[in-house]
Amino acid sequence: MTNYIVKEDGLNDRFFRSRAKIRVLGGGFANGKTASACIEALKFARDYPGSNGLMARATYPKLNDTLRKEFIKWCPKQWIKNFPLGQNSSNMCTLKNGTTINFRYMQQQSRGDEAATSNLLSATYDWIVVDQIEDPEIVHKDFLDLMGRLRGSTPYIGDDPTMPHTGPRMMILTCNPTRNWVYKRLVHPFHLYKERGVITNDLIVLRDKDGKPIKKDDQVQPLLDVIEGSTYENAHVLEPDVIQGLESTYTGQMKDRFLLGKWAAYEGLVYPQYNDITHSVEHTDIMKLWNKLIDDGYMIPIIDGYDFGIAVPSCYLLSFVDNDGNVIIVDGFYKSEMGILEQADKIRSIRQRWGLPQDQDCWADPNIFKRYGGNSGNVNETVASQFANLGVPMRRGNNDILGGIVKVGSYLTISRFHRNPFTGDFSAPHLYVSRDLDWWIDEIGGYYWDKDSKGERDDKPNDRNDHAMDTTKYMLTKLEAIARLDPRLNQEPGYLQWMESDIVEPKSRKWRHGRERQQQMSEIV
Repeated sequence: MTNYIVKEDGLNDRFFRSRAKIRVLGGGFANGKTASACIEALKFARDYPGSNGLMARATYPKLNDTLRKEFIKWCPKQWIKNFPLGQNSSNMCTLKNGTTINFRYMQQQSRGDEAATSNLLSATYDWIVVDQIEDPEIVHKDFLDLMGRLRGSTPYIGDDPTMPHTGPRMMILTCNPTRNWVYKRLVHPFHLYKERGVITNDLIVLRDKDGKPIKKDDQVQPLLDVIEGSTYENAHVLEPDVIQGLESTYTGQMKDRFLLGKWAAYEGLVYPQYNDITHSVEHTDIMKLWNKLIDDGYMIPIIDGYDFGIAVPSCYLLSFVDNDGNVIIVDGFYKSEMGILEQADKIRSIRQRWGLPQDQDCWADPNIFKRYGGNSGNVNETVASQFANLGVPMRRGNNDILGGIVKVGSYLTISRFHRNPFTGDFSAPHLYVSRDLDWWIDEIGGYYWDKDSKGERDDKPNDRNDHAMDTTKYMLTKLEAIARLDPRLNQEPGYLQWMESDIVEPKSRKWRHGRERQQQMSEIV
């Protein structure tokens, strides 16, 4: 361990200084994640003599080819009492101070059984290291199972007062940027809290028996820390040709993801503009905006959209448009195997909740106007007619796929001179979604362009999980795309401003402009 170089305030220094119960060490390729995890494991093994540790990877080959080799590289040979390395050995390292380090793989034999547990959960551990937690063989339940086994109480003999007196009951996770459960359940809630102070149900903080966050000095106490950095943070220990090779190989979003370590960078996404931090909003904040608009006398335009399915999910979305042209998606459903009667009841209920007139047309999938029967058994009426008879009138939405994608993308794109209605900051998009609609957020994060037989991207999106995205396009049918204009072009000319008083009641001006926009919107909906 003496040859390990730690740059002050660099990625690995920040990692070693963290004392969170769960540390996620992420970022770009070759930034020293696995080496740092092994070094930290050796510190645990040394300072908690007699402890029982776990070092894991997704599969047996990955375990032996990467994690175990890296551990052997850094572990002082004089520490080892016994470590059989044969192909059929127990994969257990015993140190002279009594510490046992178990090398295990996490892949389960069957994913069909929700009650299945990983093969490595037969012991109580003092500390745990999982390398490349984002590997597809590892699921969120594996992480939860591991947390249940992290309950060792071996005494600490080191001289660092910041370390736990027993245990240490800490878990180290390494990963590259991914869009799976690691991001959704661990990283994203942490980013939301750090950047906006938002406390979601997934944020891992100290909580009471009822799940309510316990605050100290009016602050929650996070149990998870995300330490991340680019490949360049470890450049001081890499040969120059390593960096050059990566820079020459990875371009565009691949470079953003695997060199710069950006979580939101994914090659082939239909909507790369979308960012969870920027576009998703707590529902309570949306309701504050809604109530403020009402208090200001603004008649709020509401639009909705619908995509029909039987075996695949049907999707319904309801949004409102504020006085600055922002579209806020606030309600809806996403469910398969629902009868038309049940769907109509649910749509009417949502419309009533938001005060949308029941006779207003819903922008819908054009196919329902020529599709008969549906799942109602009525073979003589189109799906659209059946909804109309149930009090949900439908109107053909725009089915131009690429045109719809361009329009939705214009609402997602950051406009430099546009103000965020929730934070007041400039450089903001025109489309936001309630975090309660997690299925919409999940789908846009996995909405990719299709590939041809040669693996090249096509000019059409993958249509396997696109129901919420299609509904969004239908919903925006009659709204104009957001123009990329210099705001100075929208100012009134001087000859129309010369009689304008310098003292104008802000609320009345906003009300007047809101009425003008409401008149425009009434023509649309």
